[in-house]
Amino acid sequence: MTGSMFGNIWRMVMATGLFGKFILLVLFILSGYSWGIIISKWRRFNRLSKDSIKIKKAIGNHRGVEILRLNLPSRDHPIVRLVEAIRHELGPGAFSAGSTTRESDLNSLFEALSQRAEVVVEEVLGSEERRVDFLAMTASVSPFLGLLGTVWGITQSFWEIGQQSSANIAVVAPGLAEALITTIAGLLVAIPAVIAFNLFTGRLREFAGELSGFSKRLITQLKREISHNIDIKRRPTGIDPR
Repeated sequence: MTGSMFGNIWRMVMATGLFGKFILLVLFILSGYSWGIIISKWRRFNRLSKDSIKIKKAIGNHRGVEILRLNLPSRDHPIVRLVEAIRHELGPGAFSAGSTTRESDLNSLFEALSQRAEVVVEEVLGSEERRVDFLAMTASVSPFLGLLGTVWGITQSFWEIGQQSSANIAVVAPGLAEALITTIAGLLVAIPAVIAFNLFTGRLREFAGELSGFSKRLITQLKREISHNIDIKRRPTGIDPR
């Protein structure tokens, strides 16, 4: 029975007019590209989740300065990219013994760090969101393409009725069945796309919150440690250099 059903569907597809075949071809292309995005993004997000566990384990309870000096795994992970950007912004001598960072420069320094972190977060999210919007476009457009093919097919069926001057079900049914094929195809393309888009959008939202929270905690911790270093440098030692 299943083979017969698929055989009937195939015969209806082949009997569809030129415009209906064009709609089905467009839907087929959208479906193929959407499934490529779904598979690649699913693998990417799963790998990010696994790498996040490794990175959090490597960071552990390290202080902010120690985090910047760690050799973290997964160089393409957003958290590692954020740490490297902050390390580069501070420069190699930010925590050295001879550092001359003044307290008056502290606010401007960490304001620049915060801005740099926000830029990195936006760049990372923009990179991870790439092509996900195509799923939303596919989910929105596919049903309308299917409906367009259906309306076109129904119009053709009514034209045939007018030409043959007969509304017999044997005359109307084949044309209507062929017309509805495009609607079925549009829904089959749209449903996986909208499910995947919602899932990926949720994952991206969670990841954005995690990345933003990590950057704020790290910068706050670094600010506290730099302020502490400045206080120690300014504390009198009670030793006469002479």
